[in-house]
Amino acid sequence: MNRDSMRNMRLSNTLFLFLALVLLTMLLGEMATYFLKINELLYKDLSEQLTLQQIEKILQTKTKWSWVGFAVLPLLLFLKITVIAWVLAIGGFFHDVELKHKHYFRTVLISEFVFLLPALLKIGWFYFFEMEYTLEEVQQFVPFSLMHLLGGEGVPDWGLYPMQIINVFEIVYWILLAFLINKYSQSEKGMRVVLMGYGPALVIWIVFIMFLTLNYSV
Repeated sequence: MNRDSMRNMRLSNTLFLFLALVLLTMLLGEMATYFLKINELLYKDLSEQLTLQQIEKILQTKTKWSWVGFAVLPLLLFLKITVIAWVLAIGGFFHDVELKHKHYFRTVLISEFVFLLPALLKIGWFYFFEMEYTLEEVQQFVPFSLMHLLGGEGVPDWGLYPMQIINVFEIVYWILLAFLINKYSQSEKGMRVVLMGYGPALVIWIVFIMFLTLNYSV
C-alpha cells in the first residue's frame, strides 16, 4: 500500500470517527428528550411564570427550530476538538514533543467518546432510579462528579459548574489524552503535555463560566 492510500485511509477513519461522535451525541440527546420527558419538565418549569398559550408557543418554536441544533452540533464539536488539539500542541511545543496537528486532532477526537458515557448514565439514572425530578436537577446532574457525590445544597450558582466539571470522566479523559499522545509521539511526555496545554485552558474556561454565571445572577 502506497503512502497516498495510507493517508486516505487515515483520513477516512478520522472522518468516520467524527461522524460517529456526532451521531451518537445526537442520539443521546434525543434519548434524553424522550425518556426523561424534557418537554413535560419544561412545561412544568414555565407554568409558574407563563400562560398556557405562551408555553405552547415556546414549545412549538423549540420543535420548529430543533433542526438548527442538529446542524450546528457538528460545527461546535469540530471547533471544540480543534481548539483542544491546538492547546495540546502548545503543551507539546514546550516539552519538545514533535507531533503533527492531525495526531493531536485524532487524539482529542477519540478521547471525546468518553463524555458519551455520562450522558448515557444520566438517562439511566433518572429513568430507572430517581424517577421524581425537575428540569433543573436533570440539567445539573453529572454522574460521579463532586456535585453528584457531595450535593449542591448551599453552593452559590457560580460554584456549581466547577463541581460538575470535576468528575471521574474528566480524569479518564486526561488519562486517555496522555496515553494517545504517548502512543503517537513514541514518548512518555503525554501527561506533561496535557497538564501544560489542556490544564490551563480548562481552568480559564471554568473561570470564564463562573464569571458569566456570577454576572448573570446579579
